[in-house]
Amino acid sequence: MILGSGEYQYERVEGWAKLPKYFTFGEPAGIACDSNDHVFVFCRSAHPIIILDRDGNFVSCWGEGHFSGPHGIFIDKDDSIYLTDYQAHVVEKFRPDGELLMTLGTKGHALPVFLRKPFNQPTNVAIASSGEIYISDGYAGHVVHKFTAEGELLKTWGECGSGPGQFAWPHGIAVDRYGKVYVCDRENDRIQIFDSEGEFLDMWTDFMNPHDMYIDRQNDIIYTVESNLRVQSKPDQQSRITIRDINGAVLSSWQGRESDGDGVLEVTHDIWVDSHGDIYVTELRDCNRVQKFAKVNMS
Repeated sequence: MILGSGEYQYERVEGWAKLPKYFTFGEPAGIACDSNDHVFVFCRSAHPIIILDRDGNFVSCWGEGHFSGPHGIFIDKDDSIYLTDYQAHVVEKFRPDGELLMTLGTKGHALPVFLRKPFNQPTNVAIASSGEIYISDGYAGHVVHKFTAEGELLKTWGECGSGPGQFAWPHGIAVDRYGKVYVCDRENDRIQIFDSEGEFLDMWTDFMNPHDMYIDRQNDIIYTVESNLRVQSKPDQQSRITIRDINGAVLSSWQGRESDGDGVLEVTHDIWVDSHGDIYVTELRDCNRVQKFAKVNMS
């Protein structure tokens, strides 16, 4: 089965992830690839960080007993790993082998929402080309924080609401090579775009429950994952992967449950793209799995 269209067509890799005996993903919340295309899965399980190679073979794991609520993950150009723990109210920076390098926030301590300070249930993190850190503070705070690469808080913007610059569960966040910040404004069914200082630039409103996005900075291509998480209130809503250019024009997409659609997607949560253009997606709830969609060579 070929999914997508045009230059962005994919094949689902059946049974991609090969975990050791007795290992499970639990709930695989976040996913990212390093410079070697090793796939890091941030899991709500006994093994919070599970590392696989491109073929889905087990490489390593770490983080046992350290995390309370695994959520977002970002790997920067130096292979430093940033992990968002929404229940512990921190974002932590690690070496690839699990050595802790930096902690943003106070572990186990949620700051009151009215203070608009880090953090109260942060959801995700993105690192700009300049090294500055952007964090969506997310499930309770409804704001975005900007930090220096060293962890000094520079700016906070946003509030709860549905107007420009307001958020209802800012869930995913990304930065393009021009410094523009994209926020998955989940419950408002849109993505908002800001400059590097938090000034509102634009919004894309043709989304349904956008959870996360990945930006290919070299080619200015944006990959988004939308979820059917609200299936009770919107039973016809299906999870979807959409690929767009930097101006928001749709280049390719597919959707659908395994039972009644061609997209073989269930409750999608996070997305990343490796150096070969292959897409990795995490899914929660009943399936709790990681899927790989290999890009089809069109030449």
